[in-house]
Amino acid sequence: MPENATAAPARGIPAPAPTGSGAVDQAIAIWRALAELGVTDTVLAPGSRSAPLVYALAGPQLEGAVRAHVRIDERAAAFTALGLSRFDPEHPAVVVTTSGTATAHLHAAVMEAHHSRIPLIVLTADRPAELRDVGANQTTRQAGMFRSLVRLDADLPAPTAEAATATELRTAVSTLARAVAAATGEHPGPVHVNLSFRDPLVPRPDTDGQAMQASPSTLSTPSSLASQAAPATEAGSAAERPQIVLTRRSRPLPPQPHPVPISARTVVVAGDGAGAAARELAERHALPLLAEPSSGAHSGPSLVPGYPALLAQIMADPQHPLRPDRAIVLGHPTLSRPVIGHLLGAQDVDVVVVDPQLDFADAARRARLVLPAARGEDVADEAELERRRQHVDAWRAAASQVVAGLPSTWQQQAALAVWEATGEDDLLVLGSSSLVRDLEQHAGPTAGRVIANRGLAGIDGTTSLAGGIALAHQATGPGAGQSAEQAAGREPEHTAGRVRLLVGDLTALHDLTGLVIGPLEQVPDLDIVIVDDGGGRIFSGLEHAQAPPDLLRRFFTTPHGTDLEAAARALGAEARTVTGTRLGTALAQRGSGLRVFIVHQEISALSLEQQAEVDPCTT
Repeated sequence: MPENATAAPARGIPAPAPTGSGAVDQAIAIWRALAELGVTDTVLAPGSRSAPLVYALAGPQLEGAVRAHVRIDERAAAFTALGLSRFDPEHPAVVVTTSGTATAHLHAAVMEAHHSRIPLIVLTADRPAELRDVGANQTTRQAGMFRSLVRLDADLPAPTAEAATATELRTAVSTLARAVAAATGEHPGPVHVNLSFRDPLVPRPDTDGQAMQASPSTLSTPSSLASQAAPATEAGSAAERPQIVLTRRSRPLPPQPHPVPISARTVVVAGDGAGAAARELAERHALPLLAEPSSGAHSGPSLVPGYPALLAQIMADPQHPLRPDRAIVLGHPTLSRPVIGHLLGAQDVDVVVVDPQLDFADAARRARLVLPAARGEDVADEAELERRRQHVDAWRAAASQVVAGLPSTWQQQAALAVWEATGEDDLLVLGSSSLVRDLEQHAGPTAGRVIANRGLAGIDGTTSLAGGIALAHQATGPGAGQSAEQAAGREPEHTAGRVRLLVGDLTALHDLTGLVIGPLEQVPDLDIVIVDDGGGRIFSGLEHAQAPPDLLRRFFTTPHGTDLEAAARALGAEARTVTGTRLGTALAQRGSGLRVFIVHQEISALSLEQQAEVDPCTT
């Protein structure tokens, strides 16, 4: 929500100038409301029934109000929007699709948004009531299709054909205001508004809604507010038109912290999205911090790098001198069985969960207490704090010793090269594969921001998600708003950090359409590192490793036999194959746009020769 959400009097939005289409009238009012309420980006998939939203967005009444991105695949569109929202949840992104099967492709992103509590505004176009359940083309029961996952579910009736009435416009604006409030409220997450549109779906050529004359470039550089983006003649006429009240809901206040007892053998567990609160709690009371890579707390003097293998040893021995008696859990821990099963499931460990929501993480079902926010209740003096610091040092030393005895793989080395290349201004996106677990076990502290889809830990849309994050990251930097055609001739520029994606080969293959960026679209500045080991290595570390080798290989590791470099090039990305030992050098090279690095254990002599012709530093 905007900072001035509580300002008085509340500012309204002007009613749209008549366009000759009630659907386009309503769409203009919807976009104006969304822009005023903090939406800066939308991702649209092509379609006819959703056309009013396109004409409205591109027309002279709304030029520049919201930055538009187009993706041909609805799943890629949804995850791109999710990435935009993940980067800055205060400005939730919108995904737009036409009716029919297009809506089904949004489901995975809506699920992830729900479980990871990320605002996402889903707008699906639909036929009017008279065309539903009568066999009309591309018409299905899409109203309420995400009902169990969304914070708000609305089905707006179609406005009057030739001109939306004042009541219809007010209803649409009010509904979208509620949607934004629900998406960004106390329990953030996705919302779904199903929009019925009745013909005509296009503005009349003789009205102010001549959207076809708008330049596509105006859709990639949004102003802060729709009214600021309108031409002078439009702004003047808008001031004279009736105002539609726009409801703003004040931002929820953070919960008040509750006291939690601290003992000398308390540990802090920081799962995905735990944030700085986990680190602050651990450091204030000199406690060991067991932080997942995407926790937002993977740094500081309390951090215990490489804790999973050590924790497995500790929890296997009831008399171990490092064995905890209490665990304070923040965020959503999902990665480590030693944490989720052995530590949080132990009968002699008191589990306290810090989470303001009712869907708090307690997979072992052993949480004794759940608090919306926590402050340590501690009577330790300086001597006790010093003993605890020595206890943290013992954890760190023991973990380092255990890690030193673990086998090292080329995949781990590749993951660590990407991790170590992540600086303070960089952002790293991690796919759901063995690589994120390699980092949990082997990575040291980082100053960069790390994001992962750990809500459901699926591999859907990971490249698209990272693309959305990259677009948001570069929105105010050099080259912002440039299309693929414009970026092709652009010299590499210094920007505020780089966004990188680290994934396995199966995750990359699962979202190849995430690489499809049209020539008129803004190109994300994104490095994609694909560790290609011929299938899903993660299953070899689970109980399925005991399966017969042929069964394990075919049905679990699933070798793909795909030339990933050729596939990426065919889809328009700059791609090259590297070895893990040269990956760090390749990542350090300046570049812009979409770059794909496929990491192999070894590279053939022919490939080495070909790569040397392109760049001798990339092999």
